[in-house]
Amino acid sequence: MFGQDAIAVSDQSDVNDGHFDAPDCRIQHSSLLDKYRVRPSWRVAGVDYCVGYRPTKVLQDPAAASMPGVTVDKTRKIVTVTGNNVTLDSYDFSLGGGWGVSVRAANTSILNSKFIVGSNANPPIQGTTAASNLYVAYSTIDGSGIDVGNTGLIQMKGMNLTVRYCWVANSAGDSIQSHKGGILDLRYNLIEQGGLAPGAHGDFLEVFGGPFQATILYNTTYQHSGGSGGNQGLMLEPDFKQTPGIITSGEYGNNTLVATGGNENYLIGITADDIVNVVNVHDNYFDARGTYGFVRLASNAARPNDDNPKTMFTHNVNMVTGAIVQDTRRPAMRRPRPSR
Repeated sequence: MFGQDAIAVSDQSDVNDGHFDAPDCRIQHSSLLDKYRVRPSWRVAGVDYCVGYRPTKVLQDPAAASMPGVTVDKTRKIVTVTGNNVTLDSYDFSLGGGWGVSVRAANTSILNSKFIVGSNANPPIQGTTAASNLYVAYSTIDGSGIDVGNTGLIQMKGMNLTVRYCWVANSAGDSIQSHKGGILDLRYNLIEQGGLAPGAHGDFLEVFGGPFQATILYNTTYQHSGGSGGNQGLMLEPDFKQTPGIITSGEYGNNTLVATGGNENYLIGITADDIVNVVNVHDNYFDARGTYGFVRLASNAARPNDDNPKTMFTHNVNMVTGAIVQDTRRPAMRRPRPSR
């Protein structure tokens, strides 16, 4: 239902919002939500707590990495993981014009690390079709607006991708890509500025194929300026050309989505025909002034009041107006908190 007034209440806490395990670092956009009529009642990634790598940690030079299942190409600046159960922890992949990590194995974790795309134009993290269960957390991944090809800053072509507590910023094209399906788990991330290259059609999240079991919770997306390309938000649209994709199930919940400029089209998008079970879109707070709208409104897109039993839109709040966006048949759940 559009236009229902949101009623302000006192602060609430949310033990699931991720702040307990957040890194100790400088908050990226601490005043971002101060100007709004209403804001989320929970602590917001990149606004109320920091995400990314811990600057207090001593980061290692990837050129010196030496462990079973890992090879280091010092000329091309590529670290390749071929052994299962490898953890790359606390590396400065921004050195020497920027390193990339290629994952060709199962159960790789990339933690507490810093990536900045530089003169080498290496894609920061690529999971190949031989990879599975890729886990990326507590890392800063800055694309510098440099074109690294059609890969995204984090790309996973194998099954199962988890990204948590990361600051993913300044992508020339896509920010995060998942190609094959399985579990897609994005939580407690700040994803900022995508599609910056001329002619780009970037997405903060782009998926292909499937089947996907998507959990997208407590993230912040922020598109504000820069670039001459285009961008979209967190998109569950897995069709590829004439091949339909599959969304087994999905949840967009408690995300904070802000687009005040920078050529972003929509904040979220879901192809309704691809859903097998249910996609639940709830308690997202948004400013869509720099877009065409909160959710893509094409004929095949899931949206409020689409009469599709496989979609549920409940208590999504326009932070500018206070209006609640949901299916008319859904009762309002929580009431938003006034901005400070």
